[in-house]
Amino acid sequence: MGPLRLKYIVFILLSTNQMIVTSAAVSKERMLLATGIAAGALLASQSGYYTFSPEAIALLTSLILVTVLPSADQRTISQVSTTNTVTNGDEGVGPRDVFIATETPSTCTTSGYALHPVLGCIRYYTVNPKLTPPQWKAKCAEDGGKLILINSEKENQELVKLLEQNGGSDSVIQGSRKTSSSPWLTDAGAPLPYTADFLGLSNVSGALNILASSSGKWVNVDPSNTFSTAVCEI
Repeated sequence: MGPLRLKYIVFILLSTNQMIVTSAAVSKERMLLATGIAAGALLASQSGYYTFSPEAIALLTSLILVTVLPSADQRTISQVSTTNTVTNGDEGVGPRDVFIATETPSTCTTSGYALHPVLGCIRYYTVNPKLTPPQWKAKCAEDGGKLILINSEKENQELVKLLEQNGGSDSVIQGSRKTSSSPWLTDAGAPLPYTADFLGLSNVSGALNILASSSGKWVNVDPSNTFSTAVCEI
């Protein structure tokens, strides 16, 4: 075997190393160590080339490859990182019964409930005979839940879509007050975080509850009136 210039050998080895880096996720520390080995061999040559025997070439190649190849533990970490990236990157919006892929199991496990991408863990109820708003509140509590609380315009629009998808025209939701001059409150007694426009008069006297309509507007209803549909949440 004739003399081979060291720079050509180093170029071949580093090119091979680059292909390994692309496919095996080599750590920076191993890359630096391999570069140091090649640089040390270059500095050790005063004439710029060596006359390498086949055994010497094989030894140098093996040394660099062993240095840069990732261990089994490193490959496992790389695969886990890739899996987590894919899992976290896809959180698309779908129908109410579509569960969102997450790294941890969904907490929406109550029978009859599904994870909605906007409204959360909900259940669409339709019953016959119809129930009053207080009875609906008790019905939701049987499942460990409560009447759905609408927190924003976006949630109100999603409720409208839900009603349309299920063929309903209205739904009992959280929201009540003692008199026409009282503020609208949640079932927990706090002010409603969001209030939509009302159909008809909003200052009807007496105790009132809220009925959400498929138009996106809300309706004042007497708590003694009965309704067939409500949405519960957990």
